[in-house]
Formats: sequence, C-alpha cells, structure tokens
Amino acid sequence: MNTLPIILSAIIAFAATLSAGILVKKFRRNIGIVCAFAAGCFIALSIFDLLPDILALAPQTQISTLKIFVSAAIGFAFLLSIDRGFSRFHPKDHEMSMTTLRPKIGLISTAEFCSHAYLEGLAIGISFQLAFSLGILVAVAVVSHDFCDGINTLALMLNSGNSLKSSLTMLIVDAFAPVLGALTTLFLVISDYFVVFSLSFLVGSFLYMGGGSLLPDAYRMNRLNVTVGFFLLGFLLILLFARIAA
Repeated sequence: MNTLPIILSAIIAFAATLSAGILVKKFRRNIGIVCAFAAGCFIALSIFDLLPDILALAPQTQISTLKIFVSAAIGFAFLLSIDRGFSRFHPKDHEMSMTTLRPKIGLISTAEFCSHAYLEGLAIGISFQLAFSLGILVAVAVVSHDFCDGINTLALMLNSGNSLKSSLTMLIVDAFAPVLGALTTLFLVISDYFVVFSLSFLVGSFLYMGGGSLLPDAYRMNRLNVTVGFFLLGFLLILLFARIAA
C-alpha cells in the first residue's frame, strides 16, 4: 500500500483546519462560500464516485444492495443525531459575537467537529486503499469541509466564553483528528467486506454533511445565487474529476 498520498492528504487537512481557525477574523465573511462549495463536493462525491465503487465491489463480497443502503441510512442518521444533538449550541452565523454560552458547552460542542474530522480521516485512508483517484476526490471534499470546521471551532469556543489559549488548543485537537483517522487506516488490514460497509456508511454521512448541514448554513449566509453558484462549482468539479478518473 502506498502510504504517502494518505499522509500528505492528512497533513493538508490538518493545515486547512489550523489555518482557517487562525485566520478566522479574515475569512469569517467568506465561510458561506466555502460551505456551499464543500456541500457540492460531498454530494457529488457520494453519488458519482463512492456509490458506483461500492456497487462494483459488493458482488465480490456477496453483500446485498439492501444492506449497502441500510448502512448508508445508518451513516446519515448517525451524523444527523450528533449534529442535531448539539445544534442548539452552534453559532448560526459562524461569526464571533458576545458570549451567550457556557465554556463547558463550547468544549462539548467542539468535540462534535473533532468526531466528524476523525471519520473524514478514516474516509481518506480507506478511499486511497481502494483507488488512488477515489482518495484524491475524498481528500478534496474533506479539505474543503475542514476549512469550514477550523473557522467554526475557534468561533464556537470564543463565543462560549473560553479563553484564547483553550480555543487554540481545541483548534489543534480538531486539526489533528483527520490525521489520526487517516493514520488509523495504515495499521488496519482492511478487507473488501469492511471497505463496502465503511464506504456505504460514509455515503450517508457525506450526504448529510452536504445536504443537511453545509448547504443550509450556506443559504443562511449567502445570497441565493452565490450559494447555488458555488454549490454547482463544487458539484461539477467532483463530477468532472470522477469522469476523468473512471
């Protein structure tokens, strides 16, 4: 297995999270554009690349189509339950304002971003093990989302009354989460059976990230034409890459 692409992608995801958080004041007004672009990437990736690869691999493992879609539904429901469980603590405009939340709530809520990031790191590693082109596409989507997470993490921590030191500490934890997820896959012997269920779970998760989380955020923060335009840009970019790699 070629581990270099996995490691490099994880490092880029780390840098995207960290740089976005550090530059939160500068980029906070553009987070809606990043959300729209990332939403298009995740939805197109799920439909045009992950799902076809899963269905092509499934006959070798004798996994039924029904089980694949059930796994995808579980992935969607899992992210939905985590996200909605913390949604009342999230800053709705992704900007820093007067604190209205308790510091501990900010810490707990920020842990959600870390759990997302760890799953995305797993997705990078598993995808590269399946196909190099698939790994590149997953990495593009994940890095776009991690840029959003970096801004959200620092804004949420500061909004909830945490110190700058604590906020930066959680930002670093969030930045390391995809690296840890990707490195985990380097020490696992991943069978085709596990890959099918893992990727189908991620299909549901990515569909929720794109359509259930990022896209609504983008609509709140952008004009309609801006959201649609950057969503289509991300969507068509992944579609183009997927067709070239096919």
